[in-house]
Amino acid sequence: MKQQLAALLLGMAAWGVTHAADTPVYDRIAFTVSAEKEVPNDVLTAVLYAEQQGQDTAAMADSVNQAITWAMGVAKQETAVEARTLDYTTNPMYTDSRITGWQVRQSIQLKSKDSKVLSGLLGKLQEKLRIEGINYSVSPEVQGSTEEELINTALANFKKRAEQIKTSMGRAEYRVARLDVQAANDFQPPMMRMAVMDAAPMAAPAPPSLESGKQKLKVNVQAEIELSIN
Repeated sequence: MKQQLAALLLGMAAWGVTHAADTPVYDRIAFTVSAEKEVPNDVLTAVLYAEQQGQDTAAMADSVNQAITWAMGVAKQETAVEARTLDYTTNPMYTDSRITGWQVRQSIQLKSKDSKVLSGLLGKLQEKLRIEGINYSVSPEVQGSTEEELINTALANFKKRAEQIKTSMGRAEYRVARLDVQAANDFQPPMMRMAVMDAAPMAAPAPPSLESGKQKLKVNVQAEIELSIN
């Protein structure tokens, strides 16, 4: 019995050595590939505000509320524009560490894919509101479809690069050890700030000229492959 057990253990050890010898050994190589595409900014976002400064907070709040209510009414007439109110603040104003007055302010946000409509609306609203800034961005729909396209392109670039490395190194095969696909498109263009005026204009000025421009969307693929040692 002991002789049979010893023979079995010896046979298993020999099989393990043979099996390990037959298992290919690999060298690991890391690299990065990417794909990018320039797309137009199809969403424009503008922030406007009404502001009053003085001593009578009730009167100032009433003035700001009336201006915002008027602006939202005008904005909602444009079906191509999405309008919503933002923060409402009442802050003290200081002179030599003493409160000498108050500032009442509220903002609204306008968002649209139609630059002409938004530009005309901004011209109207500047009768009572001031423009804080304008931002250009890519809509989630365009970003999503573009990133899907870029992922396919980036993965094709990965396969091409992996095959190139394998061939250049004179290896028979490669296998994927790690593959990390990242869309590096969380960047938001900074809001274009408008010049601050001392007082709100009494008549609507000419509407601003809006040129949305373009931005690049990009997908990165960080990869590690293992090359067989022939």
